[in-house]
Amino acid sequence: MNILYYLGSFPRLSESFVLNEIYELEKKGHNVVVFSLNEPDERIEHQEYDELDITVHYADIPSYADIIDLLSFKVINPIVLQNAVFRASPKRHAAALHRSKQCIQFIDKLDLDIDLIHSHFATIRKFSGRYVASYFGIPFTVTAHASDLYDMPNKRQLKHILNKADHVITISEYNKKYIKEEITENTPISVVHAGIRPDKFDPTPSTAETRILTVSRFVEKKGLPFAIESVSKIAGQFLDLEYHIIGSGEMESEIKSQIRQYDLTDTIDLLNNVSDEKLIAEFDEATCFLLPCIIAESGDRDGVPVALMESMAMQTPPISTNISGIPELIDDQQNGLLVEPKNTEKLAEAVSMILTDSKKRRRFGEAARQKVKNEFNIESEASKLESVFVDLVN
Repeated sequence: MNILYYLGSFPRLSESFVLNEIYELEKKGHNVVVFSLNEPDERIEHQEYDELDITVHYADIPSYADIIDLLSFKVINPIVLQNAVFRASPKRHAAALHRSKQCIQFIDKLDLDIDLIHSHFATIRKFSGRYVASYFGIPFTVTAHASDLYDMPNKRQLKHILNKADHVITISEYNKKYIKEEITENTPISVVHAGIRPDKFDPTPSTAETRILTVSRFVEKKGLPFAIESVSKIAGQFLDLEYHIIGSGEMESEIKSQIRQYDLTDTIDLLNNVSDEKLIAEFDEATCFLLPCIIAESGDRDGVPVALMESMAMQTPPISTNISGIPELIDDQQNGLLVEPKNTEKLAEAVSMILTDSKKRRRFGEAARQKVKNEFNIESEASKLESVFVDLVN
């Protein structure tokens, strides 16, 4: 198949699952090209990206002078316009149609015929992909994640996007149930996990005695303030306690202030963003992985965090919360521990248990890696996605 990915930004560090998915589809013999609305604003250090050899086109930002281009038959025709009817400002419609025209022109210059257009995140900016698919008479699919579903969504527009898709992919059974009950009853929905490559993670016995690790963007839904507070409750129990936090984001100043408030500057190391090699070493050396996700005030929440999968692939027992799709990954008391969100007492107890019980830690770690290999392996998940695409194209 020849597949066009219609994306917001590519590649993007926080969306490594998209890169992994494209990488696996290429390995399976499919041709993938990318039309990206924005160029990345960050430096990407990722093995799969370095090995990938695909065509990527970045859209130009529409200006008012470009409006006259919309008179082109490429976008002003009945087949395209019947998919453009939803409540939005004329400016937003004009921008969407202009991006559609750019994508159509990009496809016309390719040496292959596109069979299907796929997008990630069901946001209105991606709906131009539907226009383009209509123009070429090919299927349009979209993967719904979490922020697009729960973070103060425009329900009317969300329903329009998902109802106009030929097939909706989502990353958890939790999401699938929500979409069926709240968004659309008619569009076919399949669950395809945002998996990882377990063979990329090779755990060794070199584990630190009392080191906690978090890998996360510094945003509300990750629950980092609750992680730090829970660590403050057990700091006095472990003389050599270390807490490494990898990541960055909008809450960085708040987090630094909280670390000083709890007098944890000698315990907590903020490592910012790191290379793949350093990341794997940190997973390998950590005694446990802590990510106490919450539902943000906006309604935003995690789907199934990739960082949890990576810790489990490295046999580092995860501690998280029982929200969203996380219980589909972590089986409480079997391959990790789950607590109620924002409960720092229970979080502290869970961390203390993992740090002190080496037998349970080993048992959880082995079961965690097996769970990821069996159910969150990007190779098998990409095969599920491939099956959806093949059924639509044939």
